[in-house]
Amino acid sequence: MDIGIEYLHLLPQLAADLKQIKKQLEEEGSKRWMNVRELALYLGYSKDRIYKIKDEYLLEGEHFHNRTGKILFDRVAIDSWVVGKDTYETDLEQRQVVDHILSSVKEI
Repeated sequence: MDIGIEYLHLLPQLAADLKQIKKQLEEEGSKRWMNVRELALYLGYSKDRIYKIKDEYLLEGEHFHNRTGKILFDRVAIDSWVVGKDTYETDLEQRQVVDHILSSVKEI
């Protein structure tokens, strides 16, 4: 691919644009709390689909919080829900492992 010398003056702006895009992608991927629009982008769904999922499957106080009319979704809880791991079941499994370890220590 040949780029004409007349376009070299565009390289600094192109580099700045790429840096800004990279920063935005990094921020969106690491954000814990997301609004409906951000969650829709994160999951690749429409905002209407997010509202439907919220009403049918998600639990307030676990997957999302409604503060003064603004709904915020917990990315960690949503990730667990997407892969099929319920927070309660995970906590229960962890407690069972700890109980098993403690009971084996008492026997020694």
